Amino acid sequence: MRYFFTCLVLFLCSGLRAEEPYQPKVPTTMEFAGMKLKITEGARKEIQEDVDMLTRSEKYFELKADRARLYFPVIEKTLKEQNVPDDFKFLSVQESALISDAVSSANAVGFWQFKDFTGREVGLRIDRNVDERLNIVSSTIGAAKYFKRHNFYFNNWIYTLLAHMTGRGGAAKYVDEKQFGATRMTIDRKTHWYVKRCLAHKIAFEEAMKRGHSQGMKLLVYERGGGKTLSKIADELKVSETELKQYNKWLKTSKIPDDKTYTVVVPVTGKLKSIDKINGGVEKHHVQKSEKSDTGGTAAPVVIPSLSAGLNTQKNIFIKINGLPTILAQPGDDVQSLSEKAALHPERLAKYNDITVGEAIQEGEVYYLRAKRNRGRTYYYTALPGETMWEISQKFGIKEKRLARMNRMMTIDPIKAGRVMWLRNRRPKDQPVEIRELSTAPVDETIPVKELIREEKKAEKLAEKKEQEIIEKAIQEEEVDEQEPTPLEEDAVDEVKEEKVEAPEELPTFMEVGEPEPDKEPTPVAEAPRKEKKTEDRNYFTHEVTKGETLYSLSKKYGVSVEDIKEWNDLYDVGLSLGQTLIIHGEGRAFEMKPKEVDFHVVEPGETLYGISKKYNIPIQDLLRINQKDNFALSVGERIRVKE
Repeated sequence: MRYFFTCLVLFLCSGLRAEEPYQPKVPTTMEFAGMKLKITEGARKEIQEDVDMLTRSEKYFELKADRARLYFPVIEKTLKEQNVPDDFKFLSVQESALISDAVSSANAVGFWQFKDFTGREVGLRIDRNVDERLNIVSSTIGAAKYFKRHNFYFNNWIYTLLAHMTGRGGAAKYVDEKQFGATRMTIDRKTHWYVKRCLAHKIAFEEAMKRGHSQGMKLLVYERGGGKTLSKIADELKVSETELKQYNKWLKTSKIPDDKTYTVVVPVTGKLKSIDKINGGVEKHHVQKSEKSDTGGTAAPVVIPSLSAGLNTQKNIFIKINGLPTILAQPGDDVQSLSEKAALHPERLAKYNDITVGEAIQEGEVYYLRAKRNRGRTYYYTALPGETMWEISQKFGIKEKRLARMNRMMTIDPIKAGRVMWLRNRRPKDQPVEIRELSTAPVDETIPVKELIREEKKAEKLAEKKEQEIIEKAIQEEEVDEQEPTPLEEDAVDEVKEEKVEAPEELPTFMEVGEPEPDKEPTPVAEAPRKEKKTEDRNYFTHEVTKGETLYSLSKKYGVSVEDIKEWNDLYDVGLSLGQTLIIHGEGRAFEMKPKEVDFHVVEPGETLYGISKKYNIPIQDLLRINQKDNFALSVGERIRVKE
């Protein structure tokens, strides 16, 4: 009897252990975006705290995990098409818990938490009719552009991850240039908390993604919605209109606009009847009409020059902007000479460029060899000081009169610096003119360590507050779902054709402003009094802290890391004080940085790409190519790569 009782107790205990909550452990090494990461013990403890926080509530964890199981296949496919590592999908859970209309305290919105101006700069439409930040496909394409823009600079996906929160200028305070291009990194206590929290999300959710959605639901992508209502699409696909609207909150009006292809997400359970038109788009292929010759007959097919080394002969530079061929004006050019180079009649060239035959040609400006378009590829542009309507129309390949009409202006109207110009649609009559404050030339200032810590803690508190708001909203949504369950469809598609998302430009038109200047040789600093001591195996000396010195400035002065100084002097929990004596290991010489060869140029007011190309003696077509630009638009403070 006693033996039976003991066995029963052991069986019950084993059953209890089997139902212990899901608690993944942080490994000592892991991979993120193809980078091999070594995690120190201190960092493991911090990441484990985040993992425990994420998995503490089984109910809330499963709620988020189920949402991830639904959205991840769409995100994975989009990231793959954009050539962005798959692991960035976990950042979407960290940012918004995959709640489409999540709004942070800083007014960042949507799956990837874009502010309105950042979203517009990566090509998202944000107005009273559409907010693509709430569209899982469009916003992921925008996020991918943002990631690639930063990785183009850092060549390090961990630093790219950090820049999503801080911006590239903000991330520059935390990165090490020696790690640019690295494939291995160490994650330690000084690694930014935002990076460690994303790693915690991967550790917490990766294993849970191996299970299917709790209700067998999945999302399909529908791209033939132009001009239709969601009600009509629901009827066409035989799905719930309520659910369709729930997953497409990006649409703020009754009908889907037809200015481009918009992705409608269709939630289904089980199988749908075969839908042949589940993918596709609204775009049509246009056949170019043949040009009429000046003699009245039909001319032979004209070969339009493009950005190609083979065509850029005899110093003639041909570039495509807005899909249109252009020629770059050089010293001494006039309408007649440009026409001869492009094999066009002077009057036709003048008409294409909104000028007269006798008008002076501007050196460094592009001139179109075909009629400009009625709209641009991007939605908005912030005017620089002194820019005219004609100059902006040339930058983006838009007819001058059409550009003026879209902005409810006359072609002769002066444009105020900072005015947001509409390039693709006409500004609504009730939409006020937006004037943005223009960035000034960037300053690469050294921020004391204490201030960095204070800034980091402030950002962490804001992120925690945002996450708590998302948690509360998610729980409220779940309670509503329990009270009013939505019907699930039983019809089915056995197979859905592989969707092909419209290929966007590799990098957005605008690059981020406000970046640090190229590295400069530091100002020599007088060495503080120190004493040298000799040990058996190495030299070290002491340094007496003077007014204004920080751990960061001392690390730069003596060529050691801040972490080393903290370790040598046990300063992890305290700051510096005036007159404090520090031990510094090494030879005791102030560290001198050698000036580097300039790889980037920081754009100043009034500069043009043509001027920059002449300054650094680099062909303008190469300048466009290595910066992945398709137009001549520049922003003050923008970093332009001037060396491959």
